[in-house]
Amino acid sequence: MLSFLRYTCIIRITPMQKIIDNLGITVSSVCAIHCLLLPAIFLIAPYSFIASHEFHEALIYFILPCAFIAFALGCRRHKDIIVAVMGTFGIILLGAALLIHDVFHSAQHSEELTTILITISGSVLLVFSHLRNRKLCMQEDYSCHENN
Repeated sequence: MLSFLRYTCIIRITPMQKIIDNLGITVSSVCAIHCLLLPAIFLIAPYSFIASHEFHEALIYFILPCAFIAFALGCRRHKDIIVAVMGTFGIILLGAALLIHDVFHSAQHSEELTTILITISGSVLLVFSHLRNRKLCMQEDYSCHENN
């Protein structure tokens, strides 16, 4: 009975881990690309939702849960400290960028370049952390759940 439960656990968790890591990679990449293309977006559609700061706030609601779930599931299996540290710093940088924008936002938008650079750095860290997490989970082949 125990081996059946462990086998069932592998079937359920494995696809979820891949989906969450892929979603995390995608959303973090969209965030970085959005920051890079922000000047062009302002020219094309200056008053659209995509050009607003609220777009970043909306993305963070997808980025954070994906990162927490993927890294918790992955690090519990492969116990790689690099994934945890890169992911934590990426999340901290994204949170700092939002906080800097909200606290120091002025009419001159003098902090815009700083927040863009911090956001891109955080997004890139999260992308690489998700990629490493996915690679380590695939190498692990979830053998830690199998009955020895």
